[in-house]
Amino acid sequence: MSSAAGQGLAALVRGYKGRRCFVVGDVMLDVFERGRAVHLAPDAPAPVLTDVGTTCSPGGAANVAANLAALGAEVTLLTAIGDDPAGVELLKKLDEGGIQTREIVRVPGRATVVKKRLVADGAILARVDSGDKEPLSGDLEEELAERAAALAESARVVVVSDYSGGTVTQRVADAIGVTEHECVLLDSKDLSRLRWQGLAAATPNHLEAQRALDLPVEADPGRVDAGAAGEALRREIGARAVVVTLAEEGAVVVDEAVTVRVEGRRVANPDVNGAGDTFLAAFALSLGGDAGPHEAARLGVEAAALAVARPGTASVGFRELLQRLPAEEVIAGESSALEEDLKRVRRSGGKVVFTNGCFDLLHRGHLFLLREARKLGDVLVVGLNSDASARRIKGPGRPVTLEEDRVELLEALPCVDHVVVFGEDTPEALIRRVEPDLHVKGGDHAGDQLAEESAVEEAGGEVVVLPLLPGRSASATIEHIRSSHGAATDGATRPTTGVRP
Repeated sequence: MSSAAGQGLAALVRGYKGRRCFVVGDVMLDVFERGRAVHLAPDAPAPVLTDVGTTCSPGGAANVAANLAALGAEVTLLTAIGDDPAGVELLKKLDEGGIQTREIVRVPGRATVVKKRLVADGAILARVDSGDKEPLSGDLEEELAERAAALAESARVVVVSDYSGGTVTQRVADAIGVTEHECVLLDSKDLSRLRWQGLAAATPNHLEAQRALDLPVEADPGRVDAGAAGEALRREIGARAVVVTLAEEGAVVVDEAVTVRVEGRRVANPDVNGAGDTFLAAFALSLGGDAGPHEAARLGVEAAALAVARPGTASVGFRELLQRLPAEEVIAGESSALEEDLKRVRRSGGKVVFTNGCFDLLHRGHLFLLREARKLGDVLVVGLNSDASARRIKGPGRPVTLEEDRVELLEALPCVDHVVVFGEDTPEALIRRVEPDLHVKGGDHAGDQLAEESAVEEAGGEVVVLPLLPGRSASATIEHIRSSHGAATDGATRPTTGVRP
């Protein structure tokens, strides 16, 4: 796999969007019961909790899938769960996270694994584990092995998340190995439990690495020779790279050529639940974008630092990860990612679709136009009027929604591949840069002579007018709000961020 260091970290993160990932492994439902400790119980040396609230989130391989989806990937999860209330709750959480769950097998009589933590004022008092972890066997094991092979073939990235919970058996491992997939990543609590072939990388933490090599376990990551352990593991399991994660100390990356240390990020009062899954998700998506393991690990460390700053098992979004990078890196990455995507689509004979607008107060009509536009080609580039440009076009008091918020809202839509802000009144210069095959406009422009039409023709493209959903207009909505609430807002405190009065 070739290194992508030249394209920059921001371009790698932007490339996560839409990348097809397949996750196979053991899932669980993480339950957190949090309360406030008021005093010690008179009958036991334990705190008495009040105001206890319960939250649930996907854990294990399900947390890996959730983090991949939050980073913009298209994720399919293969696993087995129980046909029980915990399984229903887990499926609900996965569906809410946009993860494809049709390959999840519900096994009658099997209890879904649940890890319940009792937390007092941020400190974990106890954890109660329940559920079945017996290895799958017979027809069910064979079915999962066959599905694993088929799903691996159609994915760009394959992630195996093995918690020794019964889903990942030797037959499943062999089925994935036979595919000779170029980007299979293994995260296992017991690296020596199964035999693997053709792994792109493995990502043990320092404790798992020591146990796999039968070394005396040193809890302090600063006292571990992670480079030597990583090289020994790499040779033993046959992976092209091994990344040994070291909690807040960062990670050590060992591949066939070099050993590199990636410095960590220190976080006040870290909650490490699920941080390894977050690291794995960013690392896997980067490696799947042709990054080298060193660059991939840098992004994994940044993502994990965001996760440990939050309570419980948490996902990290691609926009958050981008914001962790230096501003100049992000700006350069925007241009690089766009150019690379345009080249890729044209090499494959695909079509580039372009549309533009202010997209102020994003509504269903906008969403309809963007979805229909994306169906016409292989990549959709949205030109967005800057705040100054929108003000000149729409008049004083517009846009209502600030530029940075409009960008983030548009980028969050799966149908939008790139958002580029332009400061001119028309998108002619941007069209000459993008050279779209199709320039899409809404039906309100039918019959109009567009200022940018000549630029479209110069690029060899054509203008396509799509119908609008009736009754959907940002300008009309804004005017209605202003006329209805103008009197009520006179003298009221005006917002300072996000939305203008």
